[in-house]
Amino acid sequence: MRTNRLFWGLVLVILGGLLLLQTLGIITWNIWMVFWPALLILAGAWMLLGPGLSKRTNTTESLSIPLESAQEAVIDINHGAGFLKIGAGANQVNLVDGTFAGGVEHRVDYSSQWASLTLSTPSNLIFGIPGGVGSEGLRWDVRLNETIPMEVRLHTGAGETRADFSSVQVSKVSLQTGASSTIITLPARAGFTSVDVHAGAAAVVLRVPQGVAGRIHLKTGLVGSKIDTNRFPFNGSVYETPDYEGAQNRVEIFVEAGVASIEITSA
Repeated sequence: MRTNRLFWGLVLVILGGLLLLQTLGIITWNIWMVFWPALLILAGAWMLLGPGLSKRTNTTESLSIPLESAQEAVIDINHGAGFLKIGAGANQVNLVDGTFAGGVEHRVDYSSQWASLTLSTPSNLIFGIPGGVGSEGLRWDVRLNETIPMEVRLHTGAGETRADFSSVQVSKVSLQTGASSTIITLPARAGFTSVDVHAGAAAVVLRVPQGVAGRIHLKTGLVGSKIDTNRFPFNGSVYETPDYEGAQNRVEIFVEAGVASIEITSA
C-alpha cells in the first residue's frame, strides 16, 4: 500500500499548494477548473507508471471452494487491473480451484442444490491500481468445475482477460468491462448458452467452437465490429447460423458497446 499512499499524498500536496497560492493572491483563477482534469491525468499516469515504481513481488494464495451438494452454480468474478485467466480444471469435488497473485476476497453461499460464489479484489486496494500490489498487478488463475451447469458473471477493469469455457457447462456468460482486452472461448457442449456483453473502451473477442450454432445481436456506438459472416450471415436484423433453431448446441450473443472493438469468430 506504500505506492497508493504516495499517490494520494501527492494529490493532497498539489491541492494544498494550489489553495495556498490562491489564498496569497498569487493565482486568481478558479483552481477547481484545473484540479479535476489534473487529477484524472495524474491517476492515468499513475496506473501506467505505478507498476514500475513498485519493487515488491505479489504474494500468491491458493483457494479451493468445495462443491458440497450443489448441482448448479452462479459465479461472480470482480477483477481489477492485471491479468485474469479462467478455464476448466477444478477438482471434481470442488466448485473452483485457483491461484491469486495480489490477493482475493471470496464469499460463498449454499442453498439446497445451488452454490453462489463471489471472487473480488481485496478491499484495501484503491481503484485496483497495480502499483499497490506489485509490479504485475493482480494475476488470477481460476479453474472451474466441468460437471455442473453454471452462470459466470465477469466484471473487469483495466487489464487482460482470457477465458476458455469450451469444456465447461456454462449456460450464461455476462461481461461488463471498461478499458480492457478480453478473449472468451464459448462452450462447445453446453446445450444453450446466453452471452451478454457490455463494453466501454475495450477490445472483445468471442470465439464460437465449431459445431455450435450462433445468433448475434449488436447494439453499438462508435465500435469496430468484425463478424465471421460466412458462418453467421446477416439476415437483416441479426447474424445467425442457418440451422440455429434446430442445433443441439447453440449460443445467443447480445453485445452493447461504446468505443470498442468487437470480434466474433470461430474457435
